[in-house]
Amino acid sequence: MQKLNATPLWQCGECREIHDDEDGARECCMPSIYELWRCPECKKVHDEEHEAHACCEQLVRCPNCQRDHGAGNLMAFAVRIAGHCSECNPFFSVEHTLQIEDQYADFSGDCRRLNS
Repeated sequence: MQKLNATPLWQCGECREIHDDEDGARECCMPSIYELWRCPECKKVHDEEHEAHACCEQLVRCPNCQRDHGAGNLMAFAVRIAGHCSECNPFFSVEHTLQIEDQYADFSGDCRRLNS
């Protein structure tokens, strides 16, 4: 009587499905990945490409120096809160500095500082 060889199998560690080949078991429940899009201006991450393109399309103009800043740019927050950007006046009150940095962080998830 001929002895039969045992067949190796591999089990996915996540869903416990049994596979005939090791690669199939490894790839079975690999972490899912998602495509995201980053705004080139403010670096905020969006789910859709058109959202990333439109993020900073609207411009905020500094009333003092007439420079345009993308709506999601740190300087756009400075213009909206303090009435000027750091290009024409690098000085902000402590209260304005905290408001600008907090609102920018809430918007973008980035903790950039005005004076760095």
